[in-house]
Amino acid sequence: MAQQVGNTPKSIRRHGEHDVEIVWADGHTSLYPARYLRLNCRCAVCVDEVSGVPLLDPASVPEDVHPVSLQLVGRYAVQPIFSDGHGTGIFSFDHLRAICPCPDCQGRA
Repeated sequence: MAQQVGNTPKSIRRHGEHDVEIVWADGHTSLYPARYLRLNCRCAVCVDEVSGVPLLDPASVPEDVHPVSLQLVGRYAVQPIFSDGHGTGIFSFDHLRAICPCPDCQGRA
């Protein structure tokens, strides 16, 4: 499946201590609180691979969780390492754009 052009980031960076900012090729800027990203992880530790049922207990994610590092995965995703030690999640750019928490994007959902 091809990635949509608007879902290609121009830049990905930490924004402050607790946020991740992505500026997209279409000019949109997404600001993701780290805990929001952590709770939206779809790795096999966080979501059952077969049923899709969430396994992650939100109460187990610290309120002050933050990204320690951000690693690009090819040309399609980013892998954050979080301060709670979690680092197995790979967030595709398509998924990140789909979960953009800004009011404009949430209004389209």
